[in-house]
Amino acid sequence: MKELAEYKEVIHSCSKCGLCQAECPIYQITGNDCSVSRGQFIMLNGLIKGDLKMTKNLNKYLDMCLKCGACSKFCPSGIDIVDVIASAKAEYFKTSFWEKLVSFIQRNFVFGFIVKLISMFHLKRKSKTFAKKVIYFGGCGSKIKGNDSVIDILNACNIEVITPDFDCCGIPFYVRGDKNSFEKYKQDFINKLSQYDNYDIVTTCASCEKTIKSYLPEGYNVKNIYQYIRENDFEFELKKEKKVTFHKPCNIENYDDILWILNKTKNLNYVEMRDFDKCCGLNGVTKFSHYKVFTQLFKEKVRNIELSGSKIVLTSCLGCEVALMFYSLIRYRVYDLLEFLNKNSVKKSRKV
Repeated sequence: MKELAEYKEVIHSCSKCGLCQAECPIYQITGNDCSVSRGQFIMLNGLIKGDLKMTKNLNKYLDMCLKCGACSKFCPSGIDIVDVIASAKAEYFKTSFWEKLVSFIQRNFVFGFIVKLISMFHLKRKSKTFAKKVIYFGGCGSKIKGNDSVIDILNACNIEVITPDFDCCGIPFYVRGDKNSFEKYKQDFINKLSQYDNYDIVTTCASCEKTIKSYLPEGYNVKNIYQYIRENDFEFELKKEKKVTFHKPCNIENYDDILWILNKTKNLNYVEMRDFDKCCGLNGVTKFSHYKVFTQLFKEKVRNIELSGSKIVLTSCLGCEVALMFYSLIRYRVYDLLEFLNKNSVKKSRKV
């Protein structure tokens, strides 16, 4: 993670064109220029120049950023807004007791004690042995849910799955600005990975995939499991017909593979919801200071799910699962796509 001052030229390159306003989910609700990257860059430029100080009020606007990266995709200057905001958050983190407390709770309780406690109730499945081998990184999701689905499907593709005891990829601490904790998780991951041969790394979570890709040394090939499924022409057939919709995580890079699977699965009636690729609002779940703003964001997502007519929502990111369930009130059920297919299929086959 870079220091904010290192982004001086990047921030200066923002042309203030305003295209980010049309893409930012928060700006569309608030209409406040300080809640979108253009306005935030003006403030951060003043911070770097010394005209402004990092205050609680400035951090309030940084916190409104969902880190969804929607504005980056349409930025004519090609700025990665998420990285800049994370570095700015790191400046505030240095002096904020509250941010350090929340990070401490995340590190030791949420992603520490709770995840380890839940993982004790899952027996670690052993993979069958094949010539082709991959290393599986499922992040916190694999510790909570186990790795049955990954092993079942990749073994059916004649691929052996190696499952080291990895910890969190570090993304919750990156977006909070806890540089030291992020660097610790990053280095722990790289150190554990170095103990194994240079096999491909397979992931199941879009956010984890993007994070480890950002810091792995050259030579490692990271793929989402849905790429393996499509490459092996692996087909699913559900036990009975089900109507589903799908929420596309912001960080996913291989949605075409997922769409291929959704359309190829027999007895699966896939209905695309409106704004299926719009951020679920995960980063707002804990932002109580902006409760009304994020409530409106969640309600909009729920409304789109209900309009699809489906009672089942599939996704491929643990964080998105949490956010989508947050306001569901049992109106619909949320599942990881891979787990849903593995548990509900009567037939799983690989075309040879």
